[in-house]
Amino acid sequence: MIGQTLAHYKILEKIGSGGMGDVYLAADTKLDRKVALKVLPPELAESEERRARFTREAKALAALDHPNIVTVHSVEEADGIHFITMQLVQGKTLTELLPKNGFPLNKFFEIAIPLADAVAAAHQEGITHRDLKPDNMMVGEDGRIKVLDFGLAKPTSGFAGVGSESDAPTAAKTAAGVILGTVNYMSPEQAQGKTVDARSDIFSLGVVFYEMLTGVRPFRGETPAEVLSSIIKDEPRALTDFDQEVPRELAKTIRRCLTKDSERRYQSAKDIRNELDELKTDLSSGELRESAQTKSAAVNKWLAAATVTLLLVVIAGAIYFTRTPRIESFRLVNPVQVTSALGVEDYPAWSPDGTTLAYAASMDTNLFLGNWDIWVSQVPGEQPLNRTADHDGNDRYPSWSPDGQRIAFWSDRSAGGYYVMPAFAGAPRKIVNDEGIEPSRLEWSPDGSEVAYVVRDGTRVFVETASLSAGESRRVLLPEAITAFDLAWSPSGNLFAYIGSARARDNQVTRLWILRVADGVAMPITDGVTNVWSPSWSPDGRTLYFVSDRGGTMDLWSQHMKADGSIDMPPERLTTGVEMRYATFSSDGTRLVYSKGKRISNVWRVPILEERPATWSDAQQITFDQAFVEFVSISPNGQRLIVSSDRAGNPDLWMLPSEGGDMQAITDDPTPDWFSAWSPDGKEIAFYAYRSGNRDIWVMPADGGAARQLTNHPARDSYPAWSPDGKEIVFDSYRGGSEDLWIMPAEGGEPRQLTKDSGSNPVWSPDGQWIAFTAYPRSTDAAFWRIRPTGEDLEPLTAQSTANAQFSHFSPDGGLLLFEREQDLWILSLESRLERRITDLSGRPGSPLGYGSASDGHYLYFCWSNDLYDLWVMDVVTDESE
Repeated sequence: MIGQTLAHYKILEKIGSGGMGDVYLAADTKLDRKVALKVLPPELAESEERRARFTREAKALAALDHPNIVTVHSVEEADGIHFITMQLVQGKTLTELLPKNGFPLNKFFEIAIPLADAVAAAHQEGITHRDLKPDNMMVGEDGRIKVLDFGLAKPTSGFAGVGSESDAPTAAKTAAGVILGTVNYMSPEQAQGKTVDARSDIFSLGVVFYEMLTGVRPFRGETPAEVLSSIIKDEPRALTDFDQEVPRELAKTIRRCLTKDSERRYQSAKDIRNELDELKTDLSSGELRESAQTKSAAVNKWLAAATVTLLLVVIAGAIYFTRTPRIESFRLVNPVQVTSALGVEDYPAWSPDGTTLAYAASMDTNLFLGNWDIWVSQVPGEQPLNRTADHDGNDRYPSWSPDGQRIAFWSDRSAGGYYVMPAFAGAPRKIVNDEGIEPSRLEWSPDGSEVAYVVRDGTRVFVETASLSAGESRRVLLPEAITAFDLAWSPSGNLFAYIGSARARDNQVTRLWILRVADGVAMPITDGVTNVWSPSWSPDGRTLYFVSDRGGTMDLWSQHMKADGSIDMPPERLTTGVEMRYATFSSDGTRLVYSKGKRISNVWRVPILEERPATWSDAQQITFDQAFVEFVSISPNGQRLIVSSDRAGNPDLWMLPSEGGDMQAITDDPTPDWFSAWSPDGKEIAFYAYRSGNRDIWVMPADGGAARQLTNHPARDSYPAWSPDGKEIVFDSYRGGSEDLWIMPAEGGEPRQLTKDSGSNPVWSPDGQWIAFTAYPRSTDAAFWRIRPTGEDLEPLTAQSTANAQFSHFSPDGGLLLFEREQDLWILSLESRLERRITDLSGRPGSPLGYGSASDGHYLYFCWSNDLYDLWVMDVVTDESE
């Protein structure tokens, strides 16, 4: 039928098959839109029963108005062919998306909750689907799940269009043409040919949920008859046999859906939806963590203990009083929010007695801007006290002295450095000068006589310890470190934990390291392809806690440590879906404080106006994600945008129309993909990624496809830009020991160095004669410079420092350079060298990210960030305390 026209619908291609016909992509020539046509084949249309069932599907769909159910537009007939016109859902079926071992919990809930809600909406209208399976569930390009194919939908009595029909399952053809029933998702009553109702759909939902978590179906067999027999007789394997991290309550919910007796199942899909939503909330708060496997193990341990000999009991008792508590020995419960100010509260630290918190806070909703102050607050509930209100700059990273009388912190006051002040009243005094300090948390020795922090000397990074009384200091080199922060000193004093990164602390790929002080050996603890923050030690030094996104969201993990700092087992996850940033236990181990939130930014655009700066009244929001969207670039024809977004959990590249609309993922590598630069012909993009274990430059088709690696160097390569003729790519790199510009052929080859002492974020002028870039510092301290691609004629573009200006790019005619400064967007005329502000973005919380803007000459596209982090406290419940 491809190429034919039915009524005013031109059939373009076949996109699937449903229970009652084939599905085609078609162009609606009247309304100028794409639709899906479900066509009843002529051989089936001859059957009155088939036609009645086909019409019934249309009526069933038309009765439903739900965002997770495909929308039906009309039921029609043309030239003797019966067809339904439906909303076109472009994406992949759940079958296509399902990983081999099932979805992680956060992705499971993201799909399962709206899926249950859609089925509940159908049941509310008196419609039983009767063929729920992953093939009938589509995840659109916008990430939304849609239930499709109501070909076997069965309206209940009283619904318009009721007629008798077979309860047989949908048929599916094998490659050899043999017809087999898709029986794997049928309920026991459906398998036995009995009357079915909404509870049959609930069983099918349970089968789908089981497969979503494990990657396998609960009922299997070599033949359809064996599968039917398994559905009727067998109990599925426990979910925790596949994954011990599946919470006990979630396993119980799915087990109840799969109960053979329909009277003992959930009686309403709405109840399932509500149950899943509550479980997700509990998991996000960290209150729910215990799995069925953990519970079973505890029972087995108790039974074993009851049968051992007296000698073993004595030995076990001795071990009990000397053992290091394992993760299973405590639970995190009762999450309570303790701050709620607009802005960011972060870097919490407990006083030694566990009654008071010190933390850093900024009223700006951007983690990297604003006036940061150190606040002190007793828990729970007392009015917090701003301890650094005397300073208009930044005071961050508080750390309590072991006696609880003082708080150390980093500040940019008086040329910067580390300061110490009385906890509740009194002025701060400097204890460490800012001589190469990498701003981060300062660590106290157990007796309070020394402090430790991270410093940089040229390209080398050290841990420096200093005596507060004698004024003496010593250094230990951090091998392989480019940037280090979040230092944590072990209680024994022989180990340091720290976070290593290829750039500043806002990177999305970091690594946890252990430094052995005695011999200077540094040992990696995490894989270096995920994000890790906030290490802290247990009081006995045998457990290291940290926050990481290795499970998909930023959560708390625990790593058992050997005495020499090495590890002998994988880390264990303590929370799920909480989105932590920093976390630390009180010294007595009874409470956990953590900052909770997420970096959120979206793409906006404003017109470039000649008469005045554009304001928010002129602005249009382009993306609407609860995600971190950055690095917007626009295609040469101005019709498409590419952004980097973590909307699917990992930074990937996504494409969307320049005026807004559905986003399409063009990369899905498990490691981050950042930035994008279009080739001049719009056919390819260059980007940088962590796929090789380093930040390297890659090139791929703009519409998606296989990527080829362009650079391969241990140093960081980033921010590529194409020459106007498409033959070369310039990028910035640390491969020469400092951040400089390098050029290489777009087809691959050896790079050549362009700048010698500083250069980043290059952009090629449209005429190909210049490369503009950002550089600090140079002799004039100018922000923007340009240089010929040959390395000649280096010159500043600004006569003086353009303070805090970042990420310039050219206007399409090459006469203007656009950049961000002081939370607004500006233009620099290359002819007059005069600056003009083109936006006035005051009056809205948040700020531009400071990089990644783009322009087509008419509009300026930029990312606006709102970071909201608050502090929460949870109780630690141990077996002993219960």
